[in-house]
Amino acid sequence: MAAGLCAGVAGVLGRPAWAAALGAGLVLLTWILDTLAWRQAGARERGLALDVALGGLIVRLAVSLGALVAIGLLARPAFATAALSFVAAFTVYLPMRTVALVRLGAHREARI
Repeated sequence: MAAGLCAGVAGVLGRPAWAAALGAGLVLLTWILDTLAWRQAGARERGLALDVALGGLIVRLAVSLGALVAIGLLARPAFATAALSFVAAFTVYLPMRTVALVRLGAHREARI
């Protein structure tokens, strides 16, 4: 939904819609990698779980920044659109993820 909204706004403003959709879509990839990292961390011992969670954070950051750098290198005029769309979608994603985790925390015990 965020990718479609960002692409629509970019199209209206005369910016490349594909870059806006790709930038917002990176947040979906971030969420998928986040979920995988936390599932792997949940299956580990306490000390190793923290290492897996932090490793997942580093991987998510590297993938997101790597994709934005690739867009900047391959299509420089589209970089600003992709980066702004990523930031806009991530701004919505982060508080929603926090609210979802707080609601889940009331029903299950944290393992880390």
